[in-house]
Amino acid sequence: MNTESPRPATMRRGSALALVVPALLCLTACKGEGSKPDAGTGGPDTSASRQALLVATSACVQQTAREFLTSATALETAVAAWAAQPDATTRDAARAAFHDAMDRWQVAEVMQLGPAAPRSLPGGAEIRDNIYSWPLVSRCAIEEQIVSKGYESSSFPTTLVSRRGLYALEYLLFHEGSDTACQSTSPIVSQGTWAALSQEEREARKRAYAAVVATDVRSRAAQLMDAWDPDKGGFSRTLETAGSGNAVYPTSQVALNSVSDALFYLEREVKDMKLARPLGLRDCSTATCPEYLESPFARRAKANVRANLVGFRRIAQGCGAGFDGVGFDDLLEASGAKTIAAKLREKMVAAEAGIEAVPGADLEAPLAQNKESVRALYEAVKGVTDVLKTELVTVLDLELPQSVEGDND
Repeated sequence: MNTESPRPATMRRGSALALVVPALLCLTACKGEGSKPDAGTGGPDTSASRQALLVATSACVQQTAREFLTSATALETAVAAWAAQPDATTRDAARAAFHDAMDRWQVAEVMQLGPAAPRSLPGGAEIRDNIYSWPLVSRCAIEEQIVSKGYESSSFPTTLVSRRGLYALEYLLFHEGSDTACQSTSPIVSQGTWAALSQEEREARKRAYAAVVATDVRSRAAQLMDAWDPDKGGFSRTLETAGSGNAVYPTSQVALNSVSDALFYLEREVKDMKLARPLGLRDCSTATCPEYLESPFARRAKANVRANLVGFRRIAQGCGAGFDGVGFDDLLEASGAKTIAAKLREKMVAAEAGIEAVPGADLEAPLAQNKESVRALYEAVKGVTDVLKTELVTVLDLELPQSVEGDND
């Protein structure tokens, strides 16, 4: 799979960085001071600031992908050790490695642009879906693989994403029941092959399956890192040099739209799917729908939302320690929208507080016993996405993703 995009003929990477370094320095040093439109020009010239944001985003995506590759490599090692010598110690080590890898990946979930994005989007190569396909998941598909031992096939890496990735690994590592989610129409039920498996054999197959999946996840993590590496796939160059001659991003505005589209993960997947659906606010016919919680086996739905907000803040505010650095808030300030930039930062801090105010380590128990805390979290996240889909896109003249257009909640 080739994710490299053509390098613009008129600009080399070194010269592009030379143009934007002064803007990067100014944006970082002046963060919080704001800017006003130039008198008589109808507004400030933000071209250098936009280019600086693209360079900063490229560096941030690479940093995040590198962090995930490190944790995915450790996960592969830990799962292999558990498969080779199954006991409580190796199992717990594998589970801990999974939690660390998922923490890293959930940060990257908010950075689905370029190679991680669907093929329908600029530069998309669908690497994300091959690592974590939620909400396109199927417990039954995993259980059918356990019976058929399909994970032993050389073609397994090209099978449906619902049989692979971090969701499958979560089930294999954490689910300890002997039941199946498959309906009577599934061959493993109608033919009795699931029931015929002894507990010992089923667990042995789960461990072997998990080792294969962990290796595949690590391989995809390396593929994502290589796709962005300026010396390999080179997508970092593609994003940083958006403009005339760039086949993927012919203008910086097209590139910025791709980045802002990725941020809408917080609107669609986090607010609407991870929170609103379990809360019974949409696509749910009862008071609550806990079956829609994201992490049914490892019970880490709250941790996932926390990490999603970290990913959002890395791009919206800055990828450095304490979210220092260049982000969309700096571009807002450079565009004369200091108040909106401050509001965005305020709402992000409030959303973090909303996460920590939910009691316990997961969302399942609070959803049943302290629903108001989960609803308050939903409202806090909505506060961020309201700024994103109204004021930020308006000021920066960005387009709403098609999946969000017409959504007024």
